[in-house]
Amino acid sequence: MRKLVLIMVCLSIALLLTGCWDYKEVDRLATVMAIGVDRVPGSEIILLTAQIASTQGNGSNKQTGGQRGDGGPAYTVMNSEGKSLSEAIRNLGAQSTRRILISHCKLIVIGEGLAKTGIGEIVDDLKRDRQFRRTDRILTTDKTAKEILEKDIALEQVPARGLDLIMQNFETAGPVLPVNCNDFFVRLNEDPHVSSTPFAQLQDIDKEVTRQLEKAVGRPLDSEGKPKTLTIAKTAIFKDQRMVGVLNEEDTRAHRWLMDSPKGSSITLTYTPKAQPNEEKGEIQLDIIDGKTTIMPQISENGITMNIDMRAKVSLHETGSADVNVRDAQEIEQIQQQAEEAMKRQLEHTIDTAQKELKSDYVGFSENLHNSFPVDWKQVKDQWDNIFPTVNYHVSCEVEILNTSIISNPTLRSEPEE
Repeated sequence: MRKLVLIMVCLSIALLLTGCWDYKEVDRLATVMAIGVDRVPGSEIILLTAQIASTQGNGSNKQTGGQRGDGGPAYTVMNSEGKSLSEAIRNLGAQSTRRILISHCKLIVIGEGLAKTGIGEIVDDLKRDRQFRRTDRILTTDKTAKEILEKDIALEQVPARGLDLIMQNFETAGPVLPVNCNDFFVRLNEDPHVSSTPFAQLQDIDKEVTRQLEKAVGRPLDSEGKPKTLTIAKTAIFKDQRMVGVLNEEDTRAHRWLMDSPKGSSITLTYTPKAQPNEEKGEIQLDIIDGKTTIMPQISENGITMNIDMRAKVSLHETGSADVNVRDAQEIEQIQQQAEEAMKRQLEHTIDTAQKELKSDYVGFSENLHNSFPVDWKQVKDQWDNIFPTVNYHVSCEVEILNTSIISNPTLRSEPEE
């Protein structure tokens, strides 16, 4: 019996000595943090750009990134081509001395040329390849995806990490509605086959600011030129696998109000006291600290009507040159009323753009009709592209100012602060 117990103990210990039979050392892996997909102009060839985090300071001659703590490059950019995304990935592996690991990819960037010609094959590859996660962020650009992934992001060593953090910030605050692969695929697959992504641009912000300052002071400024800055403030609209348009910053904000929530965004309005219509107008900024948008469909003999109700609780963030007496209840009520009118105008403009210009239902009408009247939706979904531009809607907004931040009246006023 003792021998049997001893044998069992030895066998149990032996199991602990086997280790991981298929392990890979980290320095033998090429960890892809982001990929960019472009179409080679004039052909069907796919250009793949991979941003790879460096584990050592011996990046290839294609490295474009910031420096690590030891002085080595923080990331490497590699490119490959193929007739499909999967073939381009295989060709990328043929260039690398390390195994290409895509399962840690956080971001997928779609170039403008590919977005306009169609992304159907790319979407199919992304769905089938188990290395890509449905939680990966996705965005579109007016440049090539290659240009975006070769651009450094301030304060971050690896640009993909910086872009991912920007998208994470959009989850709780900001005008842009962040989208992951799962959200994007689901909306493209379901009627009316319309989806959206954040839209990235490279802008020469430093040059524009310098130009404005030079105009103000009347002389050239002694300023060194800085590289272009990557900004995400617009939204790309996809319909039937193609990008059909880009929403400006105002419509992007209202798009998020309709599809998600106004919470975390802001609104700027030109305020004019009704009691003093001839007074100089001033800009007021309100931060939305809580809010909700409800879309309720209604079906009648006159057709389909969408009743849109948006409620927002705001904080008075900035009064600028506006002479506002925040201790006056009547004046606060006027600000709330003008804010409601401004938000209503913006929502109506965004819906009109969807119905008349892009003719794409990215404002959630079909989704709400399906949820409220599933039987009626089945009858109209095949003709929704023709019905959507004719759908009537009514917008109502309610704004409540909860506080005026940490001071009462504007600094320009002569009254002492409380």
